[in-house]
Amino acid sequence: MKKALSIRSLTVVAAITLATLLVFVTGIFTAQVMSAGGITPALIQMAQIVPGVHELEQGMDIPSATNLTPLKTFWRARQRIMDNYVYPDEIQTEELTYGAIGGMLKALGDPYSRFMTPDEYKDFRTQSEGHFEGIGAELVMEENEETGEDEVQVLRVLPDGPAAETALYSGDVILAVDGTPTQGLSLHEVVQMIRGEGGTDVVLTVRPEQTEEVSEITITRGRVEFPIVDHRMLDDDIGYIWLRSFNHMAGSEVQEALEDLKQRGMKALLFDMSSDPGGMLDQAVAVGSLFLEDTPVTWIQDRAGEPEPLNARPGIMLDEDIPMVVLIDRGSASASEIVAAALQETGRARVAGHPSFGKAKVQTVIELDDGSAIVLTTAVYLTPEKRDISTGDEDERGVHPCVRFPDPPEDAEERPSMAEWHEQQIERAAQLLREELDERAAG
Repeated sequence: MKKALSIRSLTVVAAITLATLLVFVTGIFTAQVMSAGGITPALIQMAQIVPGVHELEQGMDIPSATNLTPLKTFWRARQRIMDNYVYPDEIQTEELTYGAIGGMLKALGDPYSRFMTPDEYKDFRTQSEGHFEGIGAELVMEENEETGEDEVQVLRVLPDGPAAETALYSGDVILAVDGTPTQGLSLHEVVQMIRGEGGTDVVLTVRPEQTEEVSEITITRGRVEFPIVDHRMLDDDIGYIWLRSFNHMAGSEVQEALEDLKQRGMKALLFDMSSDPGGMLDQAVAVGSLFLEDTPVTWIQDRAGEPEPLNARPGIMLDEDIPMVVLIDRGSASASEIVAAALQETGRARVAGHPSFGKAKVQTVIELDDGSAIVLTTAVYLTPEKRDISTGDEDERGVHPCVRFPDPPEDAEERPSMAEWHEQQIERAAQLLREELDERAAG
């Protein structure tokens, strides 16, 4: 009898486990689309969900037989809801599951770990064509350090989008969309409110970063093109490269731009990573390797142990005697911060502009069977000097420029468009290189 009861108990436990797994975590694996370059859409979409460095790995998390209590608790709570909720016809089992997964990730207290429904994950991947309709601004959810409340903040304004022709800036907090307050809404909900058919207007109520002044900005939605690398020759033989995102082609496209500028007689390089939200970790190493050798580009520290170096690969493209300035701003995040910090701390380049975003986390994107996905922080990256740029107070986080440029005017009426402001920053950075070339010629 005891043996029969024991077998029956094991059967019940196994059934609970199997059912829970089917509802909750069956088939977790790293998305195959990532290895095919599918992470690129995440880095170029109009309202990016998770800015930063992404790491790709395959795996499946199966709980051990000795750790069933949390799953049993979840299953029992779910069954109580199913059996006792007063409006049974309104119960959506899928939403219960999504809410549970989202709640687990939110309980981590990590702003970069989150759950995406199938629709949200589809949005995360649909920009692979390199163009889309919208306002051309990437958004992120940030916690207000004073109030503790989440706020929707502009991570960057895309240079070729409608928003670049307005006074919308990186760091601006979006308080309302067409008069509807954003407080309490998810990032995805705010994105959906902003998106719309080309040619239509959307009115954003914004508060510029570190000010209390509130203004309204009207933006006409339109088609947004998204080239990854832009390069040209400035006056005085100063080469200019703007890397806008670290997609799977970033290293090779920057290399091609360098080759072209060198053939045209480049004497100095302005490497622009302003408003670059980051991207793939291996591409940060690839880009850094074009300028560095025999040194770590970054250090990666996961939950298991000591930091491990990711060293520059052979194939340096720029002679050390060519002066170099790196341009960053508040919208420079993650992979762009890796490269900027590496060039700064090794003494290869001066960094100019404004302090960067301050993100030192690596995410893994894990796709679930029904098309939803988990974005989970799985590691921390450190600068070559093993500094974590995401720690400390607001004044300490990020990569801090060697030469700090003036902030834009606080008065919204006096602020130039984001596109005009960016050109002003380029000219300021180019002037630093002109002065250095003049000093070398005189000395």
